[in-house]
Amino acid sequence: MVVPLYSVHIPSGIDAKLSALLRSGQLSGGENVAQFERKLQEFIGNPRVITTGEMSGSIAMSLYLAGVRPGDEVIASPMACLATNTPICSLFANVKWCDCDPRSGAIDPQSIAESISSRTKAILVFHWAGNPSDLSGIYEVAQHAGIPVVEDASEAIGAEYQGRKVGNTGGDFVVFSFYPNRHLTTIEGAAIAIKDQDLFERARWLRRYGIHGPTFRNEDGEINPASDVKETGWNNAMNHVSGLMGVAQMDSLEERLAINQSNGQFYDDALREVRGVDVLKRSAGSKSAYWVYTFLANDRDRLLKHLNGSGIQTSKVHIRNDLYSCFRSGERRLSGVSEFSRRAISIPCGWWVSRSQREWIFELIAGFK
Repeated sequence: MVVPLYSVHIPSGIDAKLSALLRSGQLSGGENVAQFERKLQEFIGNPRVITTGEMSGSIAMSLYLAGVRPGDEVIASPMACLATNTPICSLFANVKWCDCDPRSGAIDPQSIAESISSRTKAILVFHWAGNPSDLSGIYEVAQHAGIPVVEDASEAIGAEYQGRKVGNTGGDFVVFSFYPNRHLTTIEGAAIAIKDQDLFERARWLRRYGIHGPTFRNEDGEINPASDVKETGWNNAMNHVSGLMGVAQMDSLEERLAINQSNGQFYDDALREVRGVDVLKRSAGSKSAYWVYTFLANDRDRLLKHLNGSGIQTSKVHIRNDLYSCFRSGERRLSGVSEFSRRAISIPCGWWVSRSQREWIFELIAGFK
């Protein structure tokens, strides 16, 4: 038996709906995209949510809307997905690495404060494995310095912080991913939750080259020369097929999230008493989406090999990004990042993991010597 680390949720009955849509010829956009957007707004509790084509482009858009331009600095932790931090480079800006909490992997607010310079234009926050970062501490530092916060919640849809869904906690921009291995998939796609109404309006048009949709074409369907493109945007709009997939996913999202969270809570409770491992520190008042279950192990590499050899797909998931030469930074001396990178290990936690399987996984960890 193999228990996969990731799984792709394909909604029941989607085949016929996709076939009908493909035959309709209306693929680039349509009502499914608008309906999915409305469902996301309702789920997150934020009316300023737009759907987009993919996650990294959406982070780049958010950084741009935050004011990041070539030569500016963005503060980020190297302990994140590569797709989180590379958009900084795509804007020809510079990353300024700061430390993470070694007990959680989350970016450290104190290290952010110490990293701010006159060139800092944004703070990029990654919610590791669906665990909300210390948002109160981060927002306090950001507001004091007058710097926008962009959150990568690609693994954290449905996570909560102090009673509110991530995406509705006060962050300036919060990006979600609907890649195949996420809690829900649209094949490819993303969304951005935006705090400011004016920036929300700009984002709606920037995702499609900067074209102003309501005025772009005349009554006869021809391009309207009077409709100006004031700001160059992206090719980052969600297509109709992805919109249909998203709509079909939403009905069961809460149910699947509840299973992820039940499995995660089981591991939290069970692993607390196991020698040689530590459960992650959770931000006060937070509720994880438990995309995967990450914990800390003293003998991480040997345990990882042991679990994989037993049929449990286990991974480090992400490695520290300052190892990559594209960031032109070199490996930084960051004690929290080094400690978390040395000990972090992730096991299956999703809706496909049964009670008997999670107990078996726990027994393999508890019995490891």
